[in-house]
Parts: sequence; structure tokens; C-alpha cells
Amino acid sequence: MLLSEKHIKQFACFYLLCFLLNFGWFWWNGLLFSSLDPVFFLNRLDFTRNILMLSNLQHALLNNRWLRVTFDVIYLLLPLILTLAVLLNFKIKKGITFITIGFTIVYAIFFSSVSYISMQGYMSWILIPLILSSTTIQGFYYYLHVVRIIFILMFVAAAVQKLYSGAIFNTDQMSGILLKQHAVYLVSNAEDWFTKFIYFLVQHKITAFAFYIMGTLAELILVIGLFTRRYDRILLVVFCAFLFADYFLMQIYYFIWLAFTGCFYFSYFSLDDKMEYKKLL
Repeated sequence: MLLSEKHIKQFACFYLLCFLLNFGWFWWNGLLFSSLDPVFFLNRLDFTRNILMLSNLQHALLNNRWLRVTFDVIYLLLPLILTLAVLLNFKIKKGITFITIGFTIVYAIFFSSVSYISMQGYMSWILIPLILSSTTIQGFYYYLHVVRIIFILMFVAAAVQKLYSGAIFNTDQMSGILLKQHAVYLVSNAEDWFTKFIYFLVQHKITAFAFYIMGTLAELILVIGLFTRRYDRILLVVFCAFLFADYFLMQIYYFIWLAFTGCFYFSYFSLDDKMEYKKLL
């Protein structure tokens, strides 16, 4: 099936839907600047982070709640404006795209400095808008596949790290991870069904290790996408299953990466070899 402008608009709507769902989840759980009252920022050995902190913006965010609220409002509005620009084929959508990407980087760096949310969690809101910056169907197609490959490499790298470190060969690995990940919950909810379930897995380390193996295989199997897009729909299902399983078992919220599934779904569509490189209106 040939890629068309209709598919680009569908992709933009899917991106916005994923963003709004994640924004709502963050708001509900108090994970926005307007929900926090930070007293300090944590710095790291990060060149970009240190350059931004030279601006002293972090102190302005600490001392002014109105600025933190403004950050949240801009963070919410930019994807809305970008999606509208794509749907209406605004000529300035490329400019809006890079403003969205730039602000998201700033927002993510500062917010990850005052919360347990990592910078990596915002990669979907940094990379996906790049796909929408294209002014041609061909450009959209190639951007889509570049971002798809980047995401696959990011995901497969986690499995490679487990192989390189030898963790995949340690049958006690998953039991230790579960105890460390849920330590606070296990202490404060001793009679809860989930606590009993975690203790069951810890006591039956082979069963727990089987989950670890399945998770690693789910990460590793995406490497198929580097060689062919024929199985992208299957890889999409595998990735979604990984998200749900990881949230249930580890209580880690990876759904912020859900927007990347659009790259696997729309990779099914092809370019018309005879299509001229015409700019979208």
C-alpha cells in the first residue's frame, strides 16, 4: 500500500493521542513541574545539561511557581500546535517542529534533574516530531524509518548489555532485581497480593529468571527490524506486550515510548517509485 498525506495526518493524530495520554498520566501522578515544589536540582556529567544550567534557569524554576506552570503549559501546547500544523499543512510546521523538539529537550533535562523520571523517557517526544517536520511524503518516509532504526538500536542495546555483563547467565538476577525494585512496597504492604506474588517469584528463582529471559528475548528480537520490515506488526505486538508486562511486574512506566509503535505500523506503507518530490501544501 502506498504512503499518502492521509497517513501522515493519521500518524500526527496518533502522536498527539499518545502524548496527551502520557501527559494525563503524569498530571494524575504529580509528575509535572506545576505539581512539584523542588528545592534543588541534581547535576550530572552531561555537557548539554551543564550548558543549560549556565543560564541560571534552574534557580528561576526553583523560585517561581508561575514559571514552572508556564513550562507545563508550553510543554502541553506545542504538540497540539504541531499536530494542527500538520493537519492543516501550515508552511511553518518545520519551524514549529524544531521549537517543539528544542523546548522538550530543555523541559526534560530540567525535570529529570528534580524527579526520578529519566531523560531517556522523553526520547519519543524528541524524535517523533522530527518525522513530522518533513515537507514531502518521501521525507516523511525516510524520517520515519530513521527514527524506527534509532528506536530499535536503543531497545536492542538493553538486551546486548545484559549479554555483555553476563546478567543473563545469573539465575539469581531477577530475584535480586525484584527485591531492590519493590523494597519500599514490600515493607509497607506486607499483606498485599502483589507483595505475596513478588515473594513467590523471589523464592522460586527459576520462575523469576524465566521472566527475565523472556524480557531479554523481547528486547533482542527487535533486531529483526534492522534487516526487514516484513515482521513489523509482530514486533509491534511484542513491544506492547513488553510494556504491559514490565509495568505489571516491575512497576516501571515505559508507556511514554508507546508513540514509537507508530513507526512500526506505518512502516508497512511504501513509496511510489514514480512519485515526484512535491512539497506538501
